[in-house]
Amino acid sequence: MSSSSLPVELPALIFDLDGTLTDSKPGIVGCLREVLVARELDWREPLDRFVGPPVEEWTVELMPTGGDEDRAALAREYRACYDRVGWKNNSVFAGVREMLAGLHEQGFRLYVCTSKQQHFAIRVLDLFELTGLFTAIYGDKAEYPNHGKAELLARLLSEQAIDKKSAVMIGDRSYDFQAARANGIRCLAAAWGYGSAEEQLLADCAPATPADVRGLVLRSPRGLAD
Repeated sequence: MSSSSLPVELPALIFDLDGTLTDSKPGIVGCLREVLVARELDWREPLDRFVGPPVEEWTVELMPTGGDEDRAALAREYRACYDRVGWKNNSVFAGVREMLAGLHEQGFRLYVCTSKQQHFAIRVLDLFELTGLFTAIYGDKAEYPNHGKAELLARLLSEQAIDKKSAVMIGDRSYDFQAARANGIRCLAAAWGYGSAEEQLLADCAPATPADVRGLVLRSPRGLAD
């Protein structure tokens, strides 16, 4: 059998959720604003930058003089709001459904790696009937010793036995690209998401639309893993 007839493994594609697959900013920012007002915390800067990082990270910034118990309480109050109404205030970015369906049909293994708690991630993907397109969905869990994106991505790569040379992370924020770099895999910046132009420079490239992502990974049999 010639080398040209041998089967070629397609790269595993690992997607962030918020700002990459869904526009979750209205629900997240709305709940953040609600808990800040309830606690009478004076925060006058835009809340947009807190869309993406783990909750445990932004509680430190919002309560710089608070103790661990106060920050944990703020996280619980935010998640209670998100559980009640925030997760519903969400939508799928234009072109994402077609991108995922096309890649799935083409035979790519699709995954989700999000700092959102796992049960919320599954609930959101179920809402938009996207869950079945993914091989596995990884989100944060309260029992994890570390809530960083790099550690969660490492867990996904290990448990799913994914070859790092044949994996691509697709996200929109610096946390996604830093996690990819820390794990030695390629990364794409979803330019339609929440990340700044400066953040996008940390990625290998920044496709403008979901259709462009599909075009990039279909450009060669092994996509961006080449």
